Amino acid sequence: MVHQARHSTDTSKWWFRPRALAAVAVAATGLTVAIWLPSRDDVAEAEIRGRNSPTFGLASFSDNFSGRSLDRDKWTLGGFSRDGARVGDGQVVVDRLLIARERFTERFGHAEARIRVSRPSGVWRAVTVLDENRRVPEGTVAPIDGGIDPASGRNFHTYEIDWTPETVTWTVDGRPSLRLDRAEPGGPLSLVLNLATDGRSSGRMTVDFVQVFTSENGPPTASPSAPEPDPTTPEPDPTTPAPEPTTPEPTPTTPEPTPTTPEPTPTTPEPTTPEPAPTTPAPPAAEPWKTFVDYLAGDLVTFGGATYRVLEAHTSLPGWEPTKLPNLFAKV
Repeated sequence: MVHQARHSTDTSKWWFRPRALAAVAVAATGLTVAIWLPSRDDVAEAEIRGRNSPTFGLASFSDNFSGRSLDRDKWTLGGFSRDGARVGDGQVVVDRLLIARERFTERFGHAEARIRVSRPSGVWRAVTVLDENRRVPEGTVAPIDGGIDPASGRNFHTYEIDWTPETVTWTVDGRPSLRLDRAEPGGPLSLVLNLATDGRSSGRMTVDFVQVFTSENGPPTASPSAPEPDPTTPEPDPTTPAPEPTTPEPTPTTPEPTPTTPEPTPTTPEPTTPEPAPTTPAPPAAEPWKTFVDYLAGDLVTFGGATYRVLEAHTSLPGWEPTKLPNLFAKV
């Protein structure tokens, strides 16, 4: 009877509650660790490659996506659509190209963006620059250090581009990945965040922030001041009078004799046979425009009773008719 009475008192309830609370605390801790472990690389990477890095000073273009919608004064969505972008929690999620409206005319620049995207291989497919013709600058491309290219879409990565009049270099998470030696130096550039799916499957790109730093005289830095003096060069003593300038005496010169050129002997030109006029190859035949076709620049397609020339290689998607994409098609 005593044993039963002891377990029916309020004291037994208070003895049980600490054990329940401890179990709940352990479960919550385990859940927190389970959530934290898969994303710990992203947190560490964000701290190392953080927003608004002081390395390059004041950004000439930036977006932290802190508003409620995409800033249309800064960005254009690929395909000239007003849909396909969702802003929230300081990030933007898009399902198509994101093109910066600003054109960077400075000769040197540094751009970086923190992106999570699943895409085909090629680091330039995440973020790239386009020239004044809306194309990737022409030149010779070579991978660096094996061409680092994380493309799984599971984690965020910081993609950076450094350009000079002669080169464009891609960097991923602080490691150089790709270098392009430009065929034509200089020229204005535009920034593009590139979803770059295979053209046959939908995709999604999440962008945390974008910032661009530019300079006209050299790679952008936090202190674009004049270079420091060379410590090995002694400074002049202000107490020592400067030597007076001396004017060198002119050296007498003797005029050289004027050479005489013998008159040419007249010759009778031999008759020549005119070369045949070059023939222009016939243009490729135009085919009806279709979806899910890999088109090359220069291909001809017909649509709506008109003929169009393909301006840029791409895989056609539903809704990408020639009449809707003047950046990809030109009417002939």
